[in-house]
Amino acid sequence: MELYLLLSFVLLYVVTSVFTARSIRYKIWTVSFIIAFCVTAAAIGFLRVTRQDVMMSASQLNWYYVLYLFGSISVVLGAINLWMYRKPLWHILFDGEEDEEETASVK
Repeated sequence: MELYLLLSFVLLYVVTSVFTARSIRYKIWTVSFIIAFCVTAAAIGFLRVTRQDVMMSASQLNWYYVLYLFGSISVVLGAINLWMYRKPLWHILFDGEEDEEETASVK
């Protein structure tokens, strides 16, 4: 199932990169990641609030499925967001010299 999710989202990313502007593409994929993250957090919250056991019953299976599905979607959307924001992330993580120069010029 994860492979199908990955392939379908990669195909959607290619389609959106061809037919939409860059800022709209960034908004679409970032908002979808935020929504998938929120749904995953809500599913975890519902599992925690209802104090469900380790052994699942039929009534508990739906929350575990939602958690698994949106957890998988969050991973795929996170990978797509990492790909889209790879240059800004690279600068944030590995370029610390520009920040020091900007703060020195401000003082």
